[in-house]
Amino acid sequence: MQEELQTGILVSSFGELGEAWTHLHIKDDFNRLYFMVDGRCSISVDGLSLTPASGQLILLPAGAEISATSYNGENFAKYFCHFTATIGGSRLFDLLHTAPVIEVEDTLLLAEQFQELNRCFSGEGITSILRAKTVLNQLLCYFIEKNPSVSLHDSGHPSIQSMTRVLEYIDHHLADKLSVEELARLVHFHPHYFIQVFRTMMGYSPMQYIAKLRFERASTLLLSTKLNINEIAEYVGIHPEYFTKFFKHHGGVSPTEYRNQSKAAIE
Repeated sequence: MQEELQTGILVSSFGELGEAWTHLHIKDDFNRLYFMVDGRCSISVDGLSLTPASGQLILLPAGAEISATSYNGENFAKYFCHFTATIGGSRLFDLLHTAPVIEVEDTLLLAEQFQELNRCFSGEGITSILRAKTVLNQLLCYFIEKNPSVSLHDSGHPSIQSMTRVLEYIDHHLADKLSVEELARLVHFHPHYFIQVFRTMMGYSPMQYIAKLRFERASTLLLSTKLNINEIAEYVGIHPEYFTKFFKHHGGVSPTEYRNQSKAAIE
């Protein structure tokens, strides 16, 4: 049976809180997503101490032991959503490990998304909950894509094992022409389902991930080898004719400019 990400929203709201806000040694079967918009609070997640502040997005995974209080009795404000997220019967964040806090680049946009999430969740229309889940999924994608630390935890889950095999194949065949259809065949998934699973677990579509890896590998080769531009292009699977355009799109400068700037910085 094909396994897909399933989400459920338990509560979504906005709160202005003070010194009375306290949760000690709680462990729930749902995830908590907080977006701090004013002030600070203190949170312990499985013994890790955090002091999230305004402009930060926090994800507290299901099953973690959490203690949370106001920070030195200060008032603070946050959007929050309690939700479930599973894939193939396993909790998503048991399979996908992330840093618990990220900095939000566009706080106004994220506040608007939470407002839309709250509006849809409290709506009575037949499509309200579907729209709320769509917004929640967008917020989760943002959290995963902007997260500085994302790793897959191989717990024997078939989708995790499949993605591990795909990632190893991509790494070893980066110089080859890769396609979604080819990668999906490796793990016997339908291409559309494969894209869903890959994006859920990696935060990127397969082709976005491959492009990111090719750019990172090319950047390393430019700095650490004397290979010429065409040789590097072929090494990472980009046609030499398009390599400069590709590199500039991802890095903002041409390969030659990148190599020269890095050399100048070292000198």
